[in-house]
Amino acid sequence: MKNKLIPIYHTLAFITALSNLHASAVTSLELVNEALQKNPEIRYYEAEIAAARGGRHSAGQLANPELSTSFGGMAIVSQVDGMVWSATISQVFDFPGRMSLRKAIADRDIQLAELGLQQFKSQLANEVRARAGDVILLRRKEAAARDVRERLEALVNVLIQRDTGSVSALLERRILEASLLSSDRILTDASKAAREAAATLSVLCGRAPDVALTLSGVVTSFPDVPELPVLKQQAARTNFNLQQKRLNLAKQGLKVDLTKSERWGDITFGPYMAGQTAGNTQIEAGVVFSIPLPLWNKNKGNIDAEKARVQQAETLLMATLRDLERDLAIERSAYLAELDALSRWKPESEAQFADAAKQADEHFRLGAVPAATYVEMQRGYLDAIDSLIESRRNAWKHRMAIERLTGSALTGESITPKITTR
Repeated sequence: MKNKLIPIYHTLAFITALSNLHASAVTSLELVNEALQKNPEIRYYEAEIAAARGGRHSAGQLANPELSTSFGGMAIVSQVDGMVWSATISQVFDFPGRMSLRKAIADRDIQLAELGLQQFKSQLANEVRARAGDVILLRRKEAAARDVRERLEALVNVLIQRDTGSVSALLERRILEASLLSSDRILTDASKAAREAAATLSVLCGRAPDVALTLSGVVTSFPDVPELPVLKQQAARTNFNLQQKRLNLAKQGLKVDLTKSERWGDITFGPYMAGQTAGNTQIEAGVVFSIPLPLWNKNKGNIDAEKARVQQAETLLMATLRDLERDLAIERSAYLAELDALSRWKPESEAQFADAAKQADEHFRLGAVPAATYVEMQRGYLDAIDSLIESRRNAWKHRMAIERLTGSALTGESITPKITTR
């Protein structure tokens, strides 16, 4: 009975392993959602928004009223001694318009905090997509290096078995063994780069770095890029750094107005009552009103300081705009250069090089191709694939940089063949 259960057990285990392997395959969109859910820094930005909203609530509150009392005694000659007392309730009010300015500044703080969260989420999604595309391309490079290495290893084993003892056979074997050692180095470097990229992507998404990551449906495509003026206009509207600098400038302008209004201080107003019972009973009632007079301290130093900060905010805004235009020009130029290099590749070139490498292996086994031609073909195949993959990696990196700078995705059909896991 046990012997009958063993095959069933292995079959179930195999099916379970296949289902787990399929379940572990994720798309770039799923990775982005996973990163947004698990990244701990998001909670920091959410707490920043909560703190800004708390500040907005405090900015709209009046100060608590103050109650002050005094008690004492009074003695009048030839009269009965008695008590003297007074009580005042006063409420402090902001100078007209000051509370509105504080509320407006607090609103800018909320907008800045919300914009910071949006920027972090956008850059995190951009980084995940960039890493996922890089993993796909590096794994393609690793697969090509492994194919060449396996062909060389199999061929060396065949030559060892067919060793005739001739000098030419020995030299051919040594040539292939040397090529095998070189291919080992290439495969090792490619594997290390692919694993490093996958580990970085896993950690970015809140996964363990040593757990295998299977990607599904991840595509690297390269649409055409708009002209530089169009990119600048788009970035002026949606670039997060630029939006933050504008908000800071508006906030600083409100602070100047608030500092000017603080020359008058706070207004205190409230009722009071006073009385005495010495000789006879007297009750006095009225209102208290006070406001500081800006005769000597006109808050000029603070006003000048806030105006200087306005100039700093304007300078930072202009510097950010200048750097943004420079970075856009650099990334667009680099992206176009990589697209120009990729455009020289025909859609069927990659498959043709792979077929040629296989044919060289087959014909060498038949004796129709010398060892030098065979080795050169394998090396040429690896060099060509390496150049193609690196051009695609660079183009992908520049595309992600353009999208990060503009705050929006490039759209349109890919003008070069897509690389996908499907």
